Amino acid sequence: MTAAAPVRRALVVFALTALAALAFVLYTNHRWEDYYITFRASKNLAQGHGLVFTPGERVHSFTSPLGALLPALASRVSGDADELALWLFRIASIVALGGASVLLFRAIERMGAPRWAAWLGVGFMICEAKVLDFTTNGMETGWLLLFLAYAVWALTDVGRRRWLHLGAAWAGIMWTRPDGFIYIALLGGGWFLFNWFARDGRPRGAEFRTFVLAAALCTALYLPWFLWAWWYYGSPIPHTIIAKGSMNPGRTAVGFLQTFVLLPFNVWSGSTSVDGTLLPTYYVGGAWRAAVFVMTARTLGFFALIAWLFPRLPAPVRAASLAFHGTHAYLSYFPYFPFPWYFPATNLFAAIAWAGLAGAVLPARPAWRWVRFIAIAGAVWTLGFQLFLCARMAVQMEAKQRLVYDGNLRRIGEWLHEHGSLRDRVFMEPLGYIGYFSQLRTYDYPGLSCPRMVAARRESNAWSVLLTRLAPEWAVIRASEAERVNQENPTVLSRMYEAAATFDVRPAVAAAAGLPDPFMLEFDANFTLYRRRYPVIDDEDIIYVRHDFGNSANTELVDGAPVRMVHANGEMALAVPAGAQRADVEFGFMPDAYREAPKTDGAEFVIVWTDGREERELFRRQLDPVHRTEDRGFQKITVTFPAASAPVRLLLRTVAGPTKTKDWTYWSKCAFH
Repeated sequence: MTAAAPVRRALVVFALTALAALAFVLYTNHRWEDYYITFRASKNLAQGHGLVFTPGERVHSFTSPLGALLPALASRVSGDADELALWLFRIASIVALGGASVLLFRAIERMGAPRWAAWLGVGFMICEAKVLDFTTNGMETGWLLLFLAYAVWALTDVGRRRWLHLGAAWAGIMWTRPDGFIYIALLGGGWFLFNWFARDGRPRGAEFRTFVLAAALCTALYLPWFLWAWWYYGSPIPHTIIAKGSMNPGRTAVGFLQTFVLLPFNVWSGSTSVDGTLLPTYYVGGAWRAAVFVMTARTLGFFALIAWLFPRLPAPVRAASLAFHGTHAYLSYFPYFPFPWYFPATNLFAAIAWAGLAGAVLPARPAWRWVRFIAIAGAVWTLGFQLFLCARMAVQMEAKQRLVYDGNLRRIGEWLHEHGSLRDRVFMEPLGYIGYFSQLRTYDYPGLSCPRMVAARRESNAWSVLLTRLAPEWAVIRASEAERVNQENPTVLSRMYEAAATFDVRPAVAAAAGLPDPFMLEFDANFTLYRRRYPVIDDEDIIYVRHDFGNSANTELVDGAPVRMVHANGEMALAVPAGAQRADVEFGFMPDAYREAPKTDGAEFVIVWTDGREERELFRRQLDPVHRTEDRGFQKITVTFPAASAPVRLLLRTVAGPTKTKDWTYWSKCAFH
């Protein structure tokens, strides 16, 4: 064998990988929803507004540091040309995936497996649809697979600088996924547990030192981002993780261990995430639930899960199997949903386990020819299965991009950009396209870009309550979501909001031929865009709130209009825009204060102007809604401001009567002119 042969093999592996990924993206042109969540922050950074979703709001609205910084660099290099920036990032990610395949190939060879097993392992990885899709649709997947493969390659190395490679690989994993410590712990722990190093006569103590040095290097390389994020955002934990984590509270270490132990048994029930390793994105759709698909995914997943239990398998194969098992225990237990971008990493672990199993079984004794036949048939079936699903998923994603992402969600975002104000906020669940193309401020569910949404959800997850409390100017809602809101509170969408536009591509989806899973397209095919009917005092206008029951002014509905509740005695301070000369203000009592016993004895409403040096009372009125019907409902007043050069505040005060019984008062619209 010549010295050039390994280089030629590496080039062939790289070229096959790159061509597979390039073919997939050229056909689908798929851009994942989450790419535009991240890219909004990336482009803001490239334009000098900071690494934020909305300028002026320091929210860690993305998960992957590398997945945000590389698109920011691409945006800068492209001169803010979005299409070119995406393609620059795609090409870089394809190169990263090619590098992952080369490192994986070499690592499997180093494990002592035959070369055909290395080809098989690479084939298992690059024939999987989600690997190709999430490498090219704007996610960080290609880079995660590169650093995972680099870590596996470093763990199989016997050189003196193995700690250096391992530490760099671990740091790359952390820069790509902040939860990458899970992969690091599982892979490193498996290698150490199964004592791969004993093959070369190396003591565990020396290898422990290697791991300590690698961990120190990883820490040194990742620590700058960790500290910077802590300083810049106030927390090193991405807000995306906080928002999603709040959807599935109450998880414990004991529960995780139980999931880990029972996973090989539960895999057959479909209650685990293991199916997702091979099945297409959002495989819960009916077409992907065919018995042949499901049983193939579960059977192959089962073997990848249990391979670490067989002592005769090479230690790296067992370590990869343990990583597969541990990752799926994590995905089955902790997230409220096993999102598809997690699965390519599990596919890499499975590819090593399957290749290792094949390499161990196929050289079996002639008496075990039936075992060899089953192994060969299984490998051929697996590759064929993956290729078939890859082709079908490509059809799915091309239609999704053309009909739904570009044909519906992007159009909604562009409509909002044209008809809304940059000060407006929009409520929706699909944040990416709508958030990016509208450029409005967002109240997304569950709150990836919005800490206030997460705080509101601690009180209630009901959308009717969230819409009332947050009172965004716009709401983009699916028909099923609107039905749920109407069941909770029919006044929200009928009186607080009005339908402004409908975006419905269901006829186009129904007319599309050959789709394997129409549900995936139908889910985002029909939205109604609602506009809030009534003005409300915005959070950003409120400087402070003080009253007998706290320091917040919750939003409630009165006759379908949102109002800010302040109990008497209380005060709400509002910032007055520069140049404002007057304000239209509405106020009143909550209806049950005068309808239901015990009843209020009234309160005084006072409006005060202040520039910090002096206060001027602009308005004062006593309301007694129990005895005077004209004091019920919305009261309206226009106040005129004195001239001032300093920043001005408007103080909205309520003063209780003889008692504080039923003194929940409200302030509604405060429009400055």
